[in-house]
Amino acid sequence: MPFEQLPDELLLIICSYLSSFHIIKAFNDLNYRLNCTINQYRQNIDLRGLNLRQFYFFCKMIRSSFGNKVNSIILSNAAPSVRQLTLFRKQIEPFIQLLPNLQRLTLIDYYDDELDLFLPLISILKNLKELKITFVKNKNESTLCSLITQMLTDNFIYFDHIPKRRKRDVSILEKLIFTGTGYLKLTPIYNETITHLTLEIENTDDLFEIFTGFDRLQYLNVNMKELTVLTSNLYDILYKERKIQCLSLLDFRFQAKWQPEVLSFNQFLSILNSLPNLQHLSCTLKSEVTQDKLANSDYIKKERWRNLFAEFHYLIDLTCLIKCSLKSSNYSEIDFVRIAANASHASNLPVDIQLCYNNDITSNIKSDLTLELDIQDLHRMTGSQLASKLLRSHELTLYSDFFVDDDKVLSTFPKSLTLPDHLIFSQIRSLDLLGEFPSMNNIFLVTFVEQLICRSPNLQSIGFFLYWVENMTDLVLNFLRPLKNYLKQIKKCYLYTEGDIDEKFVSELAHLIPSLTLLSVKIDWYCNTAEVVNLCLMHMKHLIHLEMVLEDIPDYLDEDYIDRIKMEKEIEGVAMARDTREWLKRNTILGKRSSNRIFRAEKNGNDLKIWL
Repeated sequence: MPFEQLPDELLLIICSYLSSFHIIKAFNDLNYRLNCTINQYRQNIDLRGLNLRQFYFFCKMIRSSFGNKVNSIILSNAAPSVRQLTLFRKQIEPFIQLLPNLQRLTLIDYYDDELDLFLPLISILKNLKELKITFVKNKNESTLCSLITQMLTDNFIYFDHIPKRRKRDVSILEKLIFTGTGYLKLTPIYNETITHLTLEIENTDDLFEIFTGFDRLQYLNVNMKELTVLTSNLYDILYKERKIQCLSLLDFRFQAKWQPEVLSFNQFLSILNSLPNLQHLSCTLKSEVTQDKLANSDYIKKERWRNLFAEFHYLIDLTCLIKCSLKSSNYSEIDFVRIAANASHASNLPVDIQLCYNNDITSNIKSDLTLELDIQDLHRMTGSQLASKLLRSHELTLYSDFFVDDDKVLSTFPKSLTLPDHLIFSQIRSLDLLGEFPSMNNIFLVTFVEQLICRSPNLQSIGFFLYWVENMTDLVLNFLRPLKNYLKQIKKCYLYTEGDIDEKFVSELAHLIPSLTLLSVKIDWYCNTAEVVNLCLMHMKHLIHLEMVLEDIPDYLDEDYIDRIKMEKEIEGVAMARDTREWLKRNTILGKRSSNRIFRAEKNGNDLKIWL
């Protein structure tokens, strides 16, 4: 059968096995029918994880082929990607003319020095309906807060804090999601377009700035630093004048720290009274008081929640999770009580309120997504105990604070620690080994990691943060060799150890982890930086991002030959700081025509980063 006669369904099945880059590279503009078939890949572009050549190719296609058809774009600064946000703005210019129909824009790991690249576009992108930004390295919260407030205020301008209405082109931005900003202190806002908002704010006063400032808000998700009593001026408005109401809000979700002895249940209820048409409520309240002190609080009385439910005529479901510390515990957080309520307006049955207490010390699991386990504690666990922790975790760190007895701990693998066959830990993304591991090629460690990788299909990162043992690079290879058949899914490796980064190590590491796209490695002071770069580029064929931490020469070394090395390192550092890319072209294979490499590079302090 000729290729042209293949049905669209079969072509789409083929596309499902390819990356968006390879789909566009292979099929774009071959003919009208194929353009229609792959239209979803031309309209919705995800640039995460591309190497530099692939990134430039997509930018070229947007400029020359299908920019006017693009509906959504995802850009990321997260490794192993290049700093895409800055590079994309330089490549796509004029932005408005090349992407006139852009409706959804997602920016991941957005740096504070890039604020002026995209935020000014919001008011002039006529079709933009959804903006999602995840911030990192935020250094100036006041500047960020000011810019965000200006962006949110779509038809008001402020002179001396007095709102003045002004006429301008109508914005249609409907969904706005900001995470990683830090807790923002909001100034008065007025917005007539946004219906969905996710934000991090300081306290209850900022929450009411949102209630009063958004005319069409239907969905609100906020992370508050603390749920507090209102300040006196807002208190007077709320209780005396009854002016604060957000009539449009239907779905309200928030999490916050709170002090139940300061914010009474009645005051909590008064905050919710500003939302008379609320249909869905979900909240997580975190307290520093211990469980026994919270036991008599109104917050865990079923009748109070039933009365709350009755006051809101449109409320369909309510979920509240209260977190506090167990009494006599070491302040580790635990889910104390879950309050769940559902109402069916089609029936006359009373509202069902369920209070589920969690008083079992064995279920004391950290609320964050990182699970840290001492190697000896792990040895004493059962497979079921470990599985309950792994199911809720994204990152696993195994650490050892001192030399353990190999014969007792690491020479055998207890059958009781075998994980249940039916469990898959799809949340696990990374595994790190931290501390002192005098021996890594042992039955216990290798067997445990083997069964973890087999049950963790999304585990793509492994890190070694090891110290106090010389030649740790050899121990890392000894650890990885028995796991060779299970390491093809690993794409990121972090090596912060003592030892030689030489050709033997790099070539075998590339053989053991063949799919490596990111390598972050500490380079000892006596290693030649250019040689290490060349070795990584020659042996790691899929490498997209190389990050090197260049160790300073210790001050206690004062021999004559050390002075010569210090001088060479200082000259090297100055040259790299002046023009990192030029230094790499002169001293590594990146400068050879035969390599045909497109790359970007930067050096900040002791960190050298190369994107390929």
